[in-house]
Amino acid sequence: MDSLSEQLEEVRSRAEACLSSPCSAHEVRAGVCAMANLPLPPSAKYQHISAEAMVKENSTGNNKKEIIGSLQRLSTALNILEKYGSNLTSSSRPKYWRTVKHNNPVFRATVDAIKGGRAVLCLYGYTNQQADGLSFPEDVQEPDLQKVPSVTLEVMSLRMELDMLIQASHPHPEFFESLVPSVFQQEEKMLAFPSDAPWEKEDTPMVAATPSKTSSSTKPTDNCTICGIFPVSAQCPLCVQRLCSECDRLYHSHPARSSHSRIAVAHNKPSKSISASLSSWQCVHCTTYNTMQEVLCGTCERPRLASTAPAASSNPQEAQPSTIAAEWQCKSCTMVNAGSSVLCEVCERPRLATRPPAAPSRPAAPTLHLRDSQWVCQFCTYANHTPSSVCEMCDLPRPEPAPLPPKLRTPSPVREFLQLSIKPKASPTEDPDAKRQRLMREEGLKLIQLIREGERKGVSPEEVYASVRVSGNTSVMPCNWLKAELPRLLDEICARAALGLPDHRALQAELSGCSNGSQEQLSRGVQLSRDEAKRAWLAAGGDIERAVKQALRERKAKMKELSALGFSDVARCGEALRQCGGEVRRALVMLQRPLLEPFHQRMWSNQPEPSINIHLPDKQRVCRRLLAVYDLPSWGRSELALSLLQDPTAPYTLEDVVQAVRESHDRDFIRRVLAKECPICLSVFPHSKMQSLTSCQCSVCCGCFKQHFTIAVRDKHIRDMVCPVCWEPDINDPEHLNSYFSTLDIQLRECLEPEVYELFHQKLTEQALIKDPKFLWCSHCSYGFIYDGDQLKVTCFHCRNSFCAQCKKPWESQHTGLSCEQFQSWKRENDPEYQRQGLAGYLRDNGITCPNCRFQYALARGGCMHFCCSQCRYQFCSGCNNPFHTTCPVIQCSVTGLHAHHPRDCLFYLRDWEPARLQALLQKEAVAFNTDTPPGTQAGLCGVIEQKVGQQTDSACGAQTQPGQAGLCEKHYTEYLVSLINGHSIDPAPLYNANELLLACRRYQVEEPRREAEDDRTYYSRLLKILMDNVPLGDKVPRKK
Repeated sequence: MDSLSEQLEEVRSRAEACLSSPCSAHEVRAGVCAMANLPLPPSAKYQHISAEAMVKENSTGNNKKEIIGSLQRLSTALNILEKYGSNLTSSSRPKYWRTVKHNNPVFRATVDAIKGGRAVLCLYGYTNQQADGLSFPEDVQEPDLQKVPSVTLEVMSLRMELDMLIQASHPHPEFFESLVPSVFQQEEKMLAFPSDAPWEKEDTPMVAATPSKTSSSTKPTDNCTICGIFPVSAQCPLCVQRLCSECDRLYHSHPARSSHSRIAVAHNKPSKSISASLSSWQCVHCTTYNTMQEVLCGTCERPRLASTAPAASSNPQEAQPSTIAAEWQCKSCTMVNAGSSVLCEVCERPRLATRPPAAPSRPAAPTLHLRDSQWVCQFCTYANHTPSSVCEMCDLPRPEPAPLPPKLRTPSPVREFLQLSIKPKASPTEDPDAKRQRLMREEGLKLIQLIREGERKGVSPEEVYASVRVSGNTSVMPCNWLKAELPRLLDEICARAALGLPDHRALQAELSGCSNGSQEQLSRGVQLSRDEAKRAWLAAGGDIERAVKQALRERKAKMKELSALGFSDVARCGEALRQCGGEVRRALVMLQRPLLEPFHQRMWSNQPEPSINIHLPDKQRVCRRLLAVYDLPSWGRSELALSLLQDPTAPYTLEDVVQAVRESHDRDFIRRVLAKECPICLSVFPHSKMQSLTSCQCSVCCGCFKQHFTIAVRDKHIRDMVCPVCWEPDINDPEHLNSYFSTLDIQLRECLEPEVYELFHQKLTEQALIKDPKFLWCSHCSYGFIYDGDQLKVTCFHCRNSFCAQCKKPWESQHTGLSCEQFQSWKRENDPEYQRQGLAGYLRDNGITCPNCRFQYALARGGCMHFCCSQCRYQFCSGCNNPFHTTCPVIQCSVTGLHAHHPRDCLFYLRDWEPARLQALLQKEAVAFNTDTPPGTQAGLCGVIEQKVGQQTDSACGAQTQPGQAGLCEKHYTEYLVSLINGHSIDPAPLYNANELLLACRRYQVEEPRREAEDDRTYYSRLLKILMDNVPLGDKVPRKK
């Protein structure tokens, strides 16, 4: 037992090395065979898999046949499992090697159908259970290359032992007698279950049947385990192979096997089975050998040519013959040829051109018509021109020479039959079967020669065969007979088909008594063309009666086909088929041509396409037009569109319905699309008649859309051109401004009038030019343009009036040569009108200037400080020019709503001071201010021009004036004093009291704690200094006055 264990370990290590490395299938097969043949029980031989449990649990059945079937299923499952193991050990593993799916039908029928199959997969490494199968764990990157080959080797060995056990060829069946006792009962022997392993197909020796009429039992032959044909001459104990001399020489020429010692095997029986079997044939169904003279099998009584043999393998090494066949039958001409011949003696087709009845034997190839150095390979039929022992094409060994069979005749090539009309005389004692074969060969040769002659003259083989069959005269060439007699036969077939008389004598009687009246009857029959008659004649093999019946059946089938396509006129269909030679497709084109004529005329005419009448009774016709004209997606959509158009409660237009049906097939959704309500005029329109902007989801009708934007372009600012429903978007943001107007321009181009659209472009251009520093607004007509000059006098291109480019005042001749400040001083001293207006004119001339577009307004700032520019819609404070906004950019700001952040010197805060306090601030800084009323002004009323809410034009203030305020009301006098403070950049902080100082520090986030033992005066003085140093005055406040 110790030596067997050591031998087992040696065999396992060598076989596992073959599995882990790229070795040949034969080496793997040798290692598995060596392990399977070891005389050890399964419990000692298999270390990983539970072999005894798998065999015992899967051998189920009530009798021996059922148990054998269960073992065969187990063998098949093991075959699949070894493929999983081979894939894991292969250097080029499949793409999805990590998973095994349960839904695979092969897996369910094999591995999952046996007990212990999934346990083997777990040994491979498939331990992660999933919903649809097994897989490797995620942390495992590669399979265990030591364990997987060992498990795979045991699976292969167990499967081979099961196959040998099923075939009753196991060398040590006593180890399995306790596991499957029913298999060893004395019953009839079962056929071996075929294996699926490719390496096992290569080298498994086949079992030859013993010729017998009454028994189909098999006996193992003592042939080579590689070729399976030649007798064994040597046995290798290391490879466990029994080889013939040639296979032993080739197999042990490998360097890895050259040192093996072989044992010579002596032959006790002479090999005479080859010559003895040449006069017999084997039944494929029961594998019983019968004599050549018998037609039916003596065992199953099946005819000799009724069954087919299994297909020959594409690999010559896989084609292991199960019997030694003497002759082979050509599948083209059914000629039985000698087993040694390569080509058929009649049709010269190769032996393996079609499926042969049985695998050919390997007797010595006859070398007829070949030189002594040439021989033909019996596997690939290649003629070798060198005296080598291996075929140059398939690398198989040259067969050993053997004498020719005594009953085989020397095959005669086709070229030996030069005179076809001369028949060889048969000997008086010629065998009837041989005579039949000889006559068949001669007739076949004649027919082949006639067919080749006809092909050279453009005649098909079918025509040659039919002409030979009809003429029956071999002296007349088929081509000449076809030219002379075929037209008459075709006319006869056409005439009999026209009369409907398949009988020849009835045709002759009808033609002999033919009169003028019977000619009409002739014309009322089936009119065939010669092409139809010729096809029917060829199909009938030259038989006229069968040809007429065949032509009538084909014409009837074609008429039914045309009738199913909508053409029920029998006369027109028959005439079309006759003109088209019986071709249905050409006849269909001919029948459709008149129907398409109106369509062609309409296509090539200049008249407009007629409208679709939805009230036609033929609904299918209307649907077809809707489908073709409007390119609807399907027939169901066209029916849906027609039902919506015919609905009396919803009068939709055809174009609206078609567009809605293209978008959806839901009827309720289409009704909602076709019934949209305009939120402005409250009318109902289809979705195609509604328009919406890209900035919102609102939709209005086309009329309201056009009217809204026409009024906005003519009477409003460019920033008022937003949605009329939700007034979105907020186009004060410059980033959204360009993208919004680029899409709006496309929509307005199609709906606005040309002059309105041109005005829109003009305002859009001005909006873009405002950002240019050289852009100027005309002080006379509010027209904007770019001015590149360096002179102060500018002439407007629109109104041709002049104004100053710097102070924006209307140009006067006194301004020539003077600066704007000098010109203002001259007006105050010399212009009586300016002197009469006093400070009211001063406030008007120093009015509000938009910081965004620099447009000037001759208005005072009194009242609300929030100002909105009429040119650019910019919202700002008229005292400090800081913007008003709802989204504050200051992070610390907690104010919500529309607001602005003002500096401490802005009019927003200083307007609450008393005029005397402002005068004190100016006196402290030595700035002069006016308190006297100018002469000529209206006493008691303020004349400053200001903008009032609810009025289209600006007007004078009209408020009561106070003495010592230069003829202005308190509000405008305060504005005048603050303008002087801003013009001289005076800080009002020194006049703050304690509460105002603390409020200003809290507003501008100035935090300074009080020091210990610091009095109020010192703390407030220090706090004031910090405020004035850290918080500057407003940088946008107008300074030059």
